Amino acid sequence: MTPKGQRDEVEEKAEAAREAVSWVLRRLDVLEYLILFFAVILAFAGGALVAWLLAPVLGFSFRAVWAAGSILLFILPGGFVYLRELRSRRKIPSPDVSSKTKDPHG
Repeated sequence: MTPKGQRDEVEEKAEAAREAVSWVLRRLDVLEYLILFFAVILAFAGGALVAWLLAPVLGFSFRAVWAAGSILLFILPGGFVYLRELRSRRKIPSPDVSSKTKDPHG
């Protein structure tokens, strides 16, 4: 096979890899939106349960307690995850240029 033929084969493999990665990324995007959708549904359901239990005790309307509870049940966990992600990104160690290679024999 000539070098040009090898180059064409490599380009075809690279294009196939790009298409596969693109397909996987689209599928992950769909999965992320499904997870977000179910998180919103759970937050609304949890907010309704909290409102049903606490609205008579607090003296506020069911709708007001439901809105506040749903927002808290969605925003607070999301905020914690976001802050944890920020912290983990900051902790990525940078290579230490001043470090010396240790002798493999001790």
